[in-house]
Amino acid sequence: QQTTMAAGDPAEPLLDPEEEELRRPRSLCGQIFGCLVCLAFIPVACLGLCCCAGASAADSAVNKARGRRWDRTQNKWVIDRLEEEAAEVEKLPKDDEDILKASNEDEPAAAAAGGGGAAVKDTEYYDVLGVPTDAPEPKIKKAYYIQARKWHPDKNQSEEAKVKFQAIGEAYQVLGDEKLRAVYDREGKDGLSGDKTEVAMEQIDPSLIFTFLFGNDSFDDIIGRLQLVTQTLVGGSPEAENFPKKQMMELERRRVVRLAVALRNRIQLFVDGDEDGAKAQWTSKGEELVEVRYGEQILNTVGTMYKLVSTEVIGSWSEGMDAKAQAMGMQIDAAKNAAVAAQTQQKAAQEGGTEEDALPSMIEIMWNITVIDISSTIREVVMKVLKDQSVSSDVRKKRAKAVQELGTIWEGQKKKVTDGKEQNVRNMYMSATNAAMEATLEKMKKEEAKQATNLD
Repeated sequence: QQTTMAAGDPAEPLLDPEEEELRRPRSLCGQIFGCLVCLAFIPVACLGLCCCAGASAADSAVNKARGRRWDRTQNKWVIDRLEEEAAEVEKLPKDDEDILKASNEDEPAAAAAGGGGAAVKDTEYYDVLGVPTDAPEPKIKKAYYIQARKWHPDKNQSEEAKVKFQAIGEAYQVLGDEKLRAVYDREGKDGLSGDKTEVAMEQIDPSLIFTFLFGNDSFDDIIGRLQLVTQTLVGGSPEAENFPKKQMMELERRRVVRLAVALRNRIQLFVDGDEDGAKAQWTSKGEELVEVRYGEQILNTVGTMYKLVSTEVIGSWSEGMDAKAQAMGMQIDAAKNAAVAAQTQQKAAQEGGTEEDALPSMIEIMWNITVIDISSTIREVVMKVLKDQSVSSDVRKKRAKAVQELGTIWEGQKKKVTDGKEQNVRNMYMSATNAAMEATLEKMKKEEAKQATNLD
């Protein structure tokens, strides 16, 4: 291979920097679990090769000579123009409802009533929610929310509402749990125990638990909506065949552009010349973020990626290559850790372990997938800011220095007080669950208010 510098960007130190991005799979869960065989039997260096092929050196050279870079989010060569992209994304719904809402539309016939579907002994619970007996979990979940909003005691204080709301909750507690649903389908209500409260937690949106567990809400303008959350929102399964890959890529593109705008704004004070003022702001912000759940880990990961990617751009050739190797190493280590945790979880299940026993491994898997997601997305975000052709080369260099300084600060910030209880996996999970439950109730109330306004 030959070193090829992008036109108009003499600081580019990398050898074909886009090749690694082409090798990264689009689906995070697919990267972790689909490559378990590679991780177990082939040297870890194969991680980037087992799912995707790299670009040719000749193709990279030609496009880079034209001032382009490979955008992993869009899977094509691009010339970054942040101002134009930001203006376009600004016109779109901030919650991406135009895509997410469409992905969860129920089939009209299925939403009307609970008839039809698979043969079961008792259809009462299906009738209560108004879904067919073969309804998938996302449809049952949505039906529950619709019925719960309609008959919630805060909205309807009649005796009928109280009875129906209780019936709706009981139906969802059973149908929302795979094991209980199987028993109910086979034996009816007589096959269930009287106490079903142990599965009430299933009423909570899993994406909310994940969000609160990893502090994503506090990091919204830094890491955005994590891909595991997006995958949950579009149907609960990362392999959901009914959701076009093109739309998933579009959601990620919007995420990157929004985060790039936020990063550009965050470093603007430094670029304008007030370096001390900018550093003071970054330090203060970091001190807040490290105190949230998993905040220290997330902030340090972001800081590390800011440093490494900016070093790729403004460092020497050897510094750039070393930084790129470190960034790739973070993803490989995370993939290995997730694979080990998955094997541990599977072994525990085979040995008859409880769900609580599997909790540490489950969270370890989620966290390492999150590391891969964050590191990959942050790289695209930083590149978009530092390769922005809508500003001068001098401004791009100042931005690179600013991102590097910001990364140095955030990489090293730690919690002031380490609470041993907070580090307990179950305590963190239950705390996140409680927060998600409160958020779910608040969301339901807002949707009820919105629905009432529309009716008026």
